[in-house]
Amino acid sequence: MQLDWPHISARFINFVQIIVLLTLMGSCEEIIDVNLKNASSKVVIESFITTSNDPLMVKITESQGFFDQSDFVPVKNAIVDLEYLTKNERLIERGGGYYTSSNMKGVPGRTYTLKVSSAGATFEATVELPASVPIDTVYFKPGIFKSDSLNIFVEFSDPSATENYYRLKLYRNRRYAVNDYYLATDAFSNGEKMVLPVYYRYFAPHDTIVVELQNLERSTWKYFKGLNETIQQGVNSQAPGNPLSNFTGGALGVFGAYGSSTYKAIIPGKTGKK
Repeated sequence: MQLDWPHISARFINFVQIIVLLTLMGSCEEIIDVNLKNASSKVVIESFITTSNDPLMVKITESQGFFDQSDFVPVKNAIVDLEYLTKNERLIERGGGYYTSSNMKGVPGRTYTLKVSSAGATFEATVELPASVPIDTVYFKPGIFKSDSLNIFVEFSDPSATENYYRLKLYRNRRYAVNDYYLATDAFSNGEKMVLPVYYRYFAPHDTIVVELQNLERSTWKYFKGLNETIQQGVNSQAPGNPLSNFTGGALGVFGAYGSSTYKAIIPGKTGKK
């Protein structure tokens, strides 16, 4: 093979020039003050209507700057209304930014609108409450990466008439991970039997396990998806942002809706692969 020496020499000289330039740049240090301006605070509204018997709770606070580690500031004296069918219920302020409805149960298929007025601004979001999807069974297998622990598998039948968006919440001995967002859809399994394996959580004999399967309204699923992506990216993300809100008027947060079903199991026996 014949080498093209003139071209090699030119590339080598360019390479040397680049190395010299980088060396000179590395030897010079300059302190630069970056003026990080916090955006003006916004109203943050968080509320979820479900098929449970619990009253609707709405939490209203003010957003913080990215580097602000102080407690969230509650929004006081807001006017909070829940509208459904021909009814309009005014929620009661409980203090600390919390507002609650009467003891009502959400009805699947019904549309609900939450309106919040505060400091001359009005924010509104509307959702339709999905039905619950029952869990058929929950079973355990020896952990893939930890043979002395167990992984959990959740099995249920996906309804074929609708698009469904799911979230799993796992309670182990009454505790669950606050930032745990196990999300799934029926995009490739509509109307079929679905099995959701959880490989990142481990369980042991005699643990009491409660699995909650949430059938999320679409904008609620998008909100949790945004939260999960923010957590996965961490504080080193080049462009940290807020999850997508379904409120009009510029408020952050979500008025979410989901049908919920639960399944309780106590793990017997011993673990370990045979």
